[in-house]
Amino acid sequence: MEYSLSEKLERIYDCAKSPAPYGIERSLLHAYVACLNFDELCEAICSTLVDKAPLRMALRGRLLRLLRLSDGELAEKLSLLAEKAQSLHNDNHVLRTRVDALLSAVYSWLPLPARQAVLERWIDRGTSGTAGRWLKAMASDEVLFDAKAIFEYWRVSHNTRAAKILAYQAEPAFLDEVLIELASGCVEGWIISKAALRATSIPDDIWYLLRESHPTSYAYLCAMAGRKLTDGEAIALFEDIPHSIIDDGRGLAIWSIGQMGLISALDHIGANRETYDAQVLAAMRRRMEEAD
Repeated sequence: MEYSLSEKLERIYDCAKSPAPYGIERSLLHAYVACLNFDELCEAICSTLVDKAPLRMALRGRLLRLLRLSDGELAEKLSLLAEKAQSLHNDNHVLRTRVDALLSAVYSWLPLPARQAVLERWIDRGTSGTAGRWLKAMASDEVLFDAKAIFEYWRVSHNTRAAKILAYQAEPAFLDEVLIELASGCVEGWIISKAALRATSIPDDIWYLLRESHPTSYAYLCAMAGRKLTDGEAIALFEDIPHSIIDDGRGLAIWSIGQMGLISALDHIGANRETYDAQVLAAMRRRMEEAD
């Protein structure tokens, strides 16, 4: 017996009214959703954007399963779904957010022109939420990845995620061009050191900046890039690292000193460990007193 889409949706809506986490209704909900063909599923997704999460998530879960099982043959239909969904929100913030979440979930299966359109739509929106979606999608898209666009966004936002993506994914030659500016405006030393390691060379300005502002990252970069330190320099570097039980910067510095084979420096740190531990406890007490 053939059932129309409205008949299938009637059953789906009925099960979605109160789907207990482990109840029969929840199992029936997902089973009825599985009875939808792809075209019906797309229609159902667009018609339920205003509904509650259990129903929307059941439909989206089925969509993602079919996409994972496909070999790209559903791309055109998925593109039509994306276009229709984007036409429905009419500046309704809730619907717009739900459509954006849907597009984020299916982004990697969209054909190239549709992905490009989605990226442009998100970055043109100008909100932090859509910029986050833009960054996530851009970072995962080998074809459309644009380090220059991400860097320009970072320039105006100083977004940590954008800086991290550049450090880990931008081409070494591009990092050569932007490394000084990136390091000057980035407060996370570990991102600077990662970018420096992936660049083709490390300018003296980077070494100076890290030594002054991010001693832990400087120690790590020295170890990884083969920069030689004396035992005295290593000890001074270790002692310049802020005392904290939360951020184990000193632990990373000790690891880095070991990678450089500076046994005398390690011996010194070990011989004075009670003094160094007392510094950490004193820093903790100061924070607790300031909090009171």
